[in-house]
Formats: sequence, C-alpha cells, structure tokens
Amino acid sequence: MRVRRCMIIFEKIIPVIIIILFFGSCSTGRNLKSSAEGKFHPGHYIGVGPGPTEELAEIKYLDEPAVRGVNKRYFWRMLEPEKGVYDFSLLEADLEYLESRGKQLVVFLMDKSFSSRKVLPDYLSEYAVASEGNGYSPIRWDPFFIDRLLSLGKALSERFDSHPNFEGLAVQESSLDISSEDSERLGYTPEAYRDGLITLLTGLQRALPESHVFWYSNFLPGNNDYLYDVADTIADYGVFMGGPDILPYHRYLSRVSYPMYRTYRKRLTLFCCAQGDSYRHHKNDVRLDEEELVHDEGYLTMEEIFLFARDSLHVRYIFWDYEYEGLDKGYRTFNDAIEVIRNHPVFNESEVWYID
Repeated sequence: MRVRRCMIIFEKIIPVIIIILFFGSCSTGRNLKSSAEGKFHPGHYIGVGPGPTEELAEIKYLDEPAVRGVNKRYFWRMLEPEKGVYDFSLLEADLEYLESRGKQLVVFLMDKSFSSRKVLPDYLSEYAVASEGNGYSPIRWDPFFIDRLLSLGKALSERFDSHPNFEGLAVQESSLDISSEDSERLGYTPEAYRDGLITLLTGLQRALPESHVFWYSNFLPGNNDYLYDVADTIADYGVFMGGPDILPYHRYLSRVSYPMYRTYRKRLTLFCCAQGDSYRHHKNDVRLDEEELVHDEGYLTMEEIFLFARDSLHVRYIFWDYEYEGLDKGYRTFNDAIEVIRNHPVFNESEVWYID
C-alpha cells in the first residue's frame, strides 16, 4: 500500500518537474543554448568595409577552410535610405555570395563615422554630431534614435533571422567623440547612455532570437564603470561582447576594457577585432606621429596579437581587417594574419558561451 501511494505521488510530481524545468529555461533571458543551436559559428572572420558585392569576390583568402565568414560594415543609410523604407539588396547579394561558399555573415551596422562621410539616413542627420576629429558620433541615448535602430533590427530580423548564414548584427563601438559643450547641449549623461545601450542591445537581441547581437564595447564617456551595468544585463539575453581593438600594450584599454573580458569570460561569448592598429602595434604604445622614432623590432607579430586575444581576452570570434590605411607604409598585412589563421583554425572551444 505504501509503495502504491509513493508511485501515485511520483507520477503526479513528474509532470510538475518537467513544467518547472521548461519554464525555468525560458526565464527573463533567452534559452541561449537551444535558440543558438546550429547558428553558432565561432572562429576567424575577415573584416571588410562598406562596398559592392564584388568586394567579397576580391578576397583571395575567403575560401580558406579556417575562415568562418565575413564581418562586413554597412552604413545605416545604405539599409534605410528613407524613414521606414528598407533596401537590403546589397546585403542579400552579399549573403547569397557567402552562402554559395559555405561562409557566415556578420552585419556590422555603422551609425558612427571616422571620416567626413555621413552614415546615417537623411531623416536622422540631426542625430549625427560632428566629432572633435574628422567624423560624426550618433546621439545613441535619444529615445527616438533608439526606436529607429530597433525598427531597423526588426526589419532585418523579418528578412534574415532564419537564414542559416546570417550570423548576426554587430553594433558599433560604445565610445563617442562628442565635445563637452555638445554633450551638455544635447542632454548627455552617462546614466542616460547606459540605459539607452541596455534598451538597444536587449531589444535587438529579442528581435533576432535565432541570431546574435555583437556589442562593440570599449569606453562609456563620463563613467566607464557603467559598462559593467550593461554587461550584467545583456548576459541574461545572450548578447555577445567584444571590442574594436586587439592591442596588448595599449595603456587605456588595459585599464578600462580588457579587465571586462576576464570578468565575463564565463558569462558572455567574447569577440575582438584586429584593425589597422593591431597590424602596427608597438610595445611602447606609441602614437602614429612617434612611429618614425621607434625601432622596428618593437612591433608585435600577428601571432602575438592572436595569442593575446586567445589567452588573455578569451575570445571565441576574431574579426581580422582585410585592408587598412597603413598598407602602403610597410606594416604587417592580412597576408601575415592568414598564416596565423591557418595555424590556429580552432581556439577556445572550452570557453563557456551560453548560460546553462
């Protein structure tokens, strides 16, 4: 009798346990493991700038087995020429080309410019603030700006989220180049920017449940500690975190950005990008106008750049720029990077990339 009673109780408990386990896996964040199955392709990617499809055809190393795909930059204005009117023809052509070669595409959305070229649609021109240098920074903390970027994310999701070769959407670096006068005039506060980033990143990831959002994090003007608030929140949603530079001897990055990789290596999937500075990085962390005074032996090899990203930053994705401005000055090139890629086709497989 006691045995039969125990069996009846056991039979009633089992369904309850199953329900708890199911809804427990779908809590405030995404069920990261199940939603990303078959859509997770870590490894080496080739980074290219905005341009026509032919640019991808000109990448001579794209068919290398160790190259998982392309991280391509797209101006926002290219994808949304008018408010609410989207033109994904170039992206579709790029994705079709990569699919035919078994490669992935990470769409790197540019809302910030480092040159005089404007990257935002005309209807958002007032949200592009001239930088102290030669470029423009977006007003990313403004609710309307965030809403429009989320609308773009939803449109991209409807068209590409289920595409097996669409790896995800990358959001440009958190750093802003806005003068203190413009910041005050436009109502900037570190708290508003922090909250805006959280709204933007979590909203984009909810809009792209089968793909990934790559957050380029480096600095947050006024309070870099708020980057940790952003990272703590996005960890529950499956957003990936990384940065635009692999520069082991960069003093500011070493103090502000790189400690975050160690802090979140077990909570977030991490990535990093080897841009032009990585191809000409010196142990003395010199500025460009000082380079003629530095001995050539001080420049890091691409192997050293990779090992720092793998062993100190614990990254799962590396984006290697294919071209950069220093090519005509005799610095290291992608020809040096491809040798490293061939020698290390797989890395950090044991790193945790989802929350169990």
